[in-house]
Amino acid sequence: MSWKSKKQNIISCSSVEAEYRALASATRKLQWMCFLLHDLQQSPSRLPVLYCDNQSALHISTNHVFHERTKHLDIDCHLVREKLQAGVMRLLPISSHNQTTDVFTKASGPRQFYEC
Repeated sequence: MSWKSKKQNIISCSSVEAEYRALASATRKLQWMCFLLHDLQQSPSRLPVLYCDNQSALHISTNHVFHERTKHLDIDCHLVREKLQAGVMRLLPISSHNQTTDVFTKASGPRQFYEC
């Protein structure tokens, strides 16, 4: 899990765009960790997995056709798709209820907070 707080330099027009940009950032961090492990002569026992709770962001990452509504995500789209196709990682869906990192970023009830 990685966490960072800073002033945004880009304003996202939709939640899908924000989620996809976060996915691209996580992909870059995952790639860096893979390089680090390789430099330390350690190989992971399994293919690393990124989980995403936004169905639209998952669809954008696997859809090979660019649409008018996603053209501004061009660079990030290429990065995530490229790493998926190269077999650097797997991208799997996760229910928002099971997204444990949400406890740091979203208001939740006591029950969900204690479950996480």
